[in-house]
Amino acid sequence: MRTLIATVLYNSKGKEVYCTAKKVSDQDIKYIKSNDKETLEDLGFTFINLNSPEFTNVKGYAIFFEGHVDQMTKILKSF
Repeated sequence: MRTLIATVLYNSKGKEVYCTAKKVSDQDIKYIKSNDKETLEDLGFTFINLNSPEFTNVKGYAIFFEGHVDQMTKILKSF
């Protein structure tokens, strides 16, 4: 099972803006933000680029976890 954790879009200043899934806590996002993508991929996360052909200035990515949100929280706390 693959669970959507958040979508991340870049604002006009290039800063990441996170929209999280309802069950994802602020603490979980804090852990995710503080680790690099390679480390998170080793823990079971997947990053998928989001691009719009109609709106070329809209860029971002989606963060998925291979498992349930409860499993993700346990892994992040133990890491």
